[in-house]
Amino acid sequence: MPTKIMGKSTVAANCQKIIRLRSLSAKTDPAALAREVVDKCDLIHKSQLADVEQIIFYLKNRKDNVGVDTHDNNKGPRSAIASHRTTVRPHTTMSTSMSSSTNSKSSDSSDVSINHIDEYVELLYEDLSERIRGSAMILQVARNPDNLEELEKNEACLSALSRVLREDWRKSLDLSTNIIYIFFCFSTYTKFHSVIVQYKIGSLCMDVMDYELRRYESMRNELDLRKNPGGSAPLSAKASKEKLNTSTDDFLDLMNEEKPKEMEPPRRRIPELKQRPKSGNWSSFHSSMSSSLIKSQILNSSYHEALSTGAQTPDSGISTNGDMKATSNEALDRNDPKAKKEEIERLNKQLKLFAKKQEQLLRVAFYLLLNMAENVKLEEKMRRKNIVKMLVKALDRQNIDLLMLVTTFLKKLSIVGDNKDDMSELNIVSKLPRLFQSGHTDLVQVTLKLVFNLSFDGPLRRKMIVAGYLPMLVMFINDEKHHSIAVKILYHMSLDDKVKAMFTHTECVQMATDAIILNLNSKVDLDLIALCINLSLNRRNAQIMVEGNRLHSLMDRAFKYQDSLLMKLLRNLSQHESLQTLFIDYVGDLAQILTICEDEAFLVECLGILGNLALADLDYSQILQNFKLIPWVRDILVPGAKLDDLVLDTIVYLGTCAHDELCALLFCRANVVLSLIELLKAKQEDDEIVLQIIFVFQQILRHESTREYMIKETESPAYLIDLMHDKNSEIRKICDYCLDIIAISDTEWAKRIKLEKFRNHNSQWLCMVESQQHEDNNEDYQDEEDEEHDLDNYLRGEYLDNCDLYNNTNKENEDNEDSNSNNPASPANSSYSRPVSSFRRSQDLDDIYNMSFSTKSQGSSQGDSTSNYMFKSNKSLDSEGLHEELLLA
Repeated sequence: MPTKIMGKSTVAANCQKIIRLRSLSAKTDPAALAREVVDKCDLIHKSQLADVEQIIFYLKNRKDNVGVDTHDNNKGPRSAIASHRTTVRPHTTMSTSMSSSTNSKSSDSSDVSINHIDEYVELLYEDLSERIRGSAMILQVARNPDNLEELEKNEACLSALSRVLREDWRKSLDLSTNIIYIFFCFSTYTKFHSVIVQYKIGSLCMDVMDYELRRYESMRNELDLRKNPGGSAPLSAKASKEKLNTSTDDFLDLMNEEKPKEMEPPRRRIPELKQRPKSGNWSSFHSSMSSSLIKSQILNSSYHEALSTGAQTPDSGISTNGDMKATSNEALDRNDPKAKKEEIERLNKQLKLFAKKQEQLLRVAFYLLLNMAENVKLEEKMRRKNIVKMLVKALDRQNIDLLMLVTTFLKKLSIVGDNKDDMSELNIVSKLPRLFQSGHTDLVQVTLKLVFNLSFDGPLRRKMIVAGYLPMLVMFINDEKHHSIAVKILYHMSLDDKVKAMFTHTECVQMATDAIILNLNSKVDLDLIALCINLSLNRRNAQIMVEGNRLHSLMDRAFKYQDSLLMKLLRNLSQHESLQTLFIDYVGDLAQILTICEDEAFLVECLGILGNLALADLDYSQILQNFKLIPWVRDILVPGAKLDDLVLDTIVYLGTCAHDELCALLFCRANVVLSLIELLKAKQEDDEIVLQIIFVFQQILRHESTREYMIKETESPAYLIDLMHDKNSEIRKICDYCLDIIAISDTEWAKRIKLEKFRNHNSQWLCMVESQQHEDNNEDYQDEEDEEHDLDNYLRGEYLDNCDLYNNTNKENEDNEDSNSNNPASPANSSYSRPVSSFRRSQDLDDIYNMSFSTKSQGSSQGDSTSNYMFKSNKSLDSEGLHEELLLA
């Protein structure tokens, strides 16, 4: 007989462990059973063996040993007998309000006990009202977690519940809700998931939900059709009605579906006619009867006629009864518009009451499936049965708890690509703004998390922008509860260049920038600074960020905490030409910190700002000398000494400085060019570093004072010729430009460059001729001397002498004209721009032809000796003294 004992009599009622002694009888050995209990129960210490034996002995010999638990804890010795807990433990995640029939409501919950489970199961084989009452009692038992293990072993109970649900779920919402709720209690614990899988409750729940959602949609469309009788039925209404009519069981329409008692018009409230119309014509009596009386009689007649029809076909719930009500309404509409309005209001109220009861069923079913979705395979099965479509449909409901659950489920499913695509096709983006405006904090938070998961997809982000998400999300920036997730979503939206411009129409830029400045922590919020970094790439956003002396505050904070991310934001701001002049006041601080700071990430951003400031008013030579940057630059350029990012930005900064002729001269005398050549040898595979080094060569070759040094004292021309055939188009372009300058300045290199360009341009033809001659006269190519001058075998010197150099340099960008070194139309005389790079914006160069045949005046103008070093005050310096100063440095 089932009996329960407790390991300790002092344990609180809500912390007890129930042990059922099924083998306890008059022949049981208390000592042996006590040892078995102590061995199997970890909560009872072995020192309490005697106590357990005494309790079992008492249970064996008690008078009330008929299978019903005693209700008094103080009857036995040591007060060790646990009374049966008649109070059901409320579930923490589900609402305790359950709609049931009058019989189930009248049953006393205090009489519900797992010891009577067989009686409750027998009720499942009775009529509908008894099945509802029996399922409600089993639910009360199942809501106590201590009873779940016992119910799991009761196969008869679970089989009966699954059978009733499978056969009768269309007949009663209360019955379906109770049974699904019972299995939901099992789903809250992973070890009981096998029970739900065994009886296929998950698949059955999806069928129930699909049917209920379509039924609600059909009823709502029918109500809309009654409100606008002149218009045609919406396509969605027809489609949902056709799908619903394909059901296999009876369909109970809105009037017959468990209608609350207050919705049925009582007969005693219908006034009887005191005088029959003399004419016998009912329509002539309308003038003396009230509209409410007409409505009551029509409704009463319609309702009882529907009940008397007996068994109906699956589609009779909507078609037959609906046509009857529609016919009566048409007669009513022609005579009393007010009655029509009252009728619609009544049906609307009735639909809301039905929806409220239906939402309880949907909530329990969705929650059960959410718990079962812990298993990835089961989640995939749900997806194949269109769980996403059901969830998206449920977003139209008004119940906050149901919306919370549905949104949470969608958030979990959205991390799978197929589910995300299904949500996009179902236009979920258009349904979520309503949830933002609900005012419910938890619902808004879950909705934002769902939007965050969806915002990883580019097309969905664009749909969000079109739907007006941006202003709504900006409103959450100042809300502490939603700030973090809202900023993450805005960051995803800022990835699109077109969307960056839309931020200017909101207050996001100002609020985000002020939040960074006013932050009291040493490190700013990573999501917030990432958002600002993206937005700063837009010119208008950058202007908003520096308004109101914000640039000074940002710069102070960046230097104070040496924040590399904040300096990256300032670097993006410095890319805009309209804002570069604002950074002149900070050039000295940026140059000084290069030799002080040890954080390479911070140095990279500082160098990036200096590399962006290509201003004519800055005297770069004074900056390099005053802060002794030349030795620091040489140390950075040593191959393998520093990170590639730091080396790259250093080269970019050298390219900016080399635009100044005096800085170019400094680089030549301080052997910076030689360091660049050595670095070029070591970093041949890094296209970005190679490109920026060649750009520095280009800047130095532009000046007459340094051109001869580059051509005759370094190996740069040879490397430029080798890189002329590089696969990178930008590298080839810069090399062609540099080689054109060299060809103009040096005739010997001009011949070699001409030959190499001819070979490059006619490489395929030369290979063909060479292979043909090799086949015709194989012996002529055995001599090594012939191999060194292979072109002389088939190419005469007169052709090379008369070769047009500039017609072979670049077919896409040059015009075919007569070849001579002084031709103004040659590529050397065209304007070239800096290579396209993520570090430096392209700028037009000076005319090479004028630069080659004119001398640049560098008069020693007398200026104020106290002028700022950042502005060019004296461009003529003593070269020898400068060289000695660099050597000392």
